[in-house]
Parts: sequence; structure tokens; C-alpha cells
Amino acid sequence: MCLKVLLVDDHVMITDCYKMVLKDLEINSEITSVNSLKCAYNFVFKQNLEVIDLAVLDLSMPECLENNLKNGEDLAKLLRTKHPEIKIIFISGYLNKLTLSSIIKNINPEGLVEKSDLDYDSIHVIFKKIVEGEVYKSERINKTINENRINNIHFNILNREIILLISQGITTKNLPNYIPLTLSAIHKRKSAIKELLHINTGNDEDIIRESRKIGII
Repeated sequence: MCLKVLLVDDHVMITDCYKMVLKDLEINSEITSVNSLKCAYNFVFKQNLEVIDLAVLDLSMPECLENNLKNGEDLAKLLRTKHPEIKIIFISGYLNKLTLSSIIKNINPEGLVEKSDLDYDSIHVIFKKIVEGEVYKSERINKTINENRINNIHFNILNREIILLISQGITTKNLPNYIPLTLSAIHKRKSAIKELLHINTGNDEDIIRESRKIGII
């Protein structure tokens, strides 16, 4: 079997490194590397390939607006649609909580790695595991996922709604007009929110700032 591989990153040195790793695995493979979303789109949809087995993608790349591609996630969606059995690995810089949640929900890739977790040997291990059918997430990715789980437990729908409304400029006294809580209940929830965000003393701006830091809004 010949493994058909697509490498997409806007830095040539990075795709060249991935090629070297794949060749070191001594797997019969046919590797195509491209360095823009436009070139990736053209390869996927104009070559009319029957199959792509593995795609290694960067997330943050210059947009290709003519094909409605803003980043690697948009490309991954198209790849999943055209090649449902494809294995997708995201290797990217820092992935914040919202971006990571979106990728997991919409793509559910076989590999999720922050570049800061990588060296040559670890890339070799990651590629080998995923080619053999495993799912891999790097250390920092797992840490972010765990933080997200904690946030989802503590910040229920009403708490998130309070934060969202005050971020839109709605004053506390007017919040009962938007959510089914009394003013007293809202004050209690805001106190609990501050505690969860580790705000000892502060106002709505502090809640908004800290919420943005951890991706709640």
C-alpha cells in the first residue's frame, strides 16, 4: 500500500522537515507538500485524487478568500468531506481554548500538536503512532483540553450569559430584563464568578478581562 500524504504549511522548511521524518519511517508513501491554502485547495480539488490518506496541516496561514479558506481548519473541513477516511494532524503554534474547541468539535483530528512541544524525535514518534491508527495529543494540547473541561463544569449557561451580557455593556441592575434571575441571584452569581476567576476585588471590567483570557467569551 502506498500512503498518500499531503503536507500544508506556509513555511517551506517545516514541510521539508516533515518529509524527512516520513521518509525515515520507511513507509511506502507518495508525499505532496504545498505552502499556501490556495495551492492546497488546487491540489485537493483539481487533481481529483481518489484518496488522501494523511494530511498534516498548520492552522494559521494566509487566507485564500476566493475559496473561502480562512485557515487550516477550513481546509480540514473540506478534506473530511471529500476524503472521509483521511487522517488529519494539526501541528500549529499556540492554540487558544476557543480555537482548540472548534477544531475538536468540527474536525476531531487524529493528531493535535503545538509546535513548542516538538523536536525531530517526537515528530517521528507522532507520525508513526498516527499512521498505525493511534490518536495523539501533545502535552500542551492536553493541558488546554483539561482547562476547558474545568471551565465547562464551573461556568454553566447562566454564568456565561451574565458574562456575555456585561461584556456587551448591560449593567447589573438591568440583567433581570435579559435572563430569568432576580437581581439578588445575579449578585450572588457574580460573586461566584469572581471567585472562579480568582478576582479578589474588582468590577465588571475585571470579569470581562479574565474571561477573555481563558476563552469563556
